[in-house]
Amino acid sequence: MSETEKPTATPEATTPAMSLEDTIEHAKRAFALKKYEQSVEHYASALEIATKKYGEQASETADLYFAYGKALLENAITQSGVLGKQEQEDVEDSKEAANSGAFLSFSGDADDDHPGEDVAVDLFAEAQKAAEEMDAAEEDEDDDDAEPEDDFNAAWEVLDLARAIYEKNQEESDEVKLKLADIYITLGDVSLETEKFDQAITDYTAGLALKTDLLPLSSRQIAEAHYKLSIVLDLTSGRLGDSIVHAERALDSVEARLAELRDALSGQGLVKPEQQDAKDDAKGKGKATGPRLLGDDAVSKMTKGQMETEEKELQGLREDLALKVEELKTSPNEPTESAPELAAKALDAELNGVPAPPASATQPEVRDLTGLVKKKKKNPDANGAPANGAVKRKAEDDGEDTQSEKKAKLEDSTS
Repeated sequence: MSETEKPTATPEATTPAMSLEDTIEHAKRAFALKKYEQSVEHYASALEIATKKYGEQASETADLYFAYGKALLENAITQSGVLGKQEQEDVEDSKEAANSGAFLSFSGDADDDHPGEDVAVDLFAEAQKAAEEMDAAEEDEDDDDAEPEDDFNAAWEVLDLARAIYEKNQEESDEVKLKLADIYITLGDVSLETEKFDQAITDYTAGLALKTDLLPLSSRQIAEAHYKLSIVLDLTSGRLGDSIVHAERALDSVEARLAELRDALSGQGLVKPEQQDAKDDAKGKGKATGPRLLGDDAVSKMTKGQMETEEKELQGLREDLALKVEELKTSPNEPTESAPELAAKALDAELNGVPAPPASATQPEVRDLTGLVKKKKKNPDANGAPANGAVKRKAEDDGEDTQSEKKAKLEDSTS
């Protein structure tokens, strides 16, 4: 090779690695297009770059943890939804495949390769082969079912990392506190999807407390947090009253939002954040009572067309929430104790002779017939024996009298 000749570059060598900003931009675009699996991959690559550049505990890394966790959550929800829809179809297909397998072959069944000839078939081998195929299909289905659960767990772990960083740095600014509130709400979403309702209540409550302190009542984030908390409380035994309270507060928030939109459209003014004196804020003695932030959904950031569109949307949402509140109020009160606890108490009462607790309003009434038995008693026991004993004793006496009368009649007939 001469000195003037240069080696030909391969495609891999000429393709430059994407920068952190480009990788994040690709992840955001995939997330917006609901291509969550691609978004997860891009955010994972971005995190690998960011941790090397900023460190694992930096605020920039926390933002990426948050975005990565949301992508994992949405991907898990999408995958579980797809598997849920296909589950019934897969079961039906497997049944059809099992039924279509010819486990029996009678003499005279023609074989395509040997027309006109009787071909011997190993029935046991055919049955074993079909059974192995069904087992393999079930294993594949079990692996598919495990994938969303793994994604939910991964989303929880990543979001919890972001929560720890935001929690440590929350005193830096109200914006960091709002991010912490968003993390709690998203953690509640993960717990709600995985049916860990107690944990969801804890996280939703923590996020709602922060948002209520930072945002105005008219913020859609307040309505959303109250509504999600209402949903999980409705799914929790004995928390129907709390669910109604939060559903009503979500409705109040939507109505406040509608009022603000109408005021803005009529030119009457907008909700503004409360300005707090820096000196008082440093000493912790600020007297501000209004919202400290407006949030990304602030009406002041919207155009007139956006306001009109949201007003129409919120009118329908208000009607739906009002119906939801009425539905919750007309729901029957649930027992505060679980079914196993009620069954254990009933069994204990039966064994120890303790009267069972009265039936709930939703159960059919069971009438006590003890009083009717007492009214038929003619000769009460002198020692005050229980009614059941008296009735039993009376039945035995009647039996003895009947036997003595029969004996007397027999003696008269023989004499």
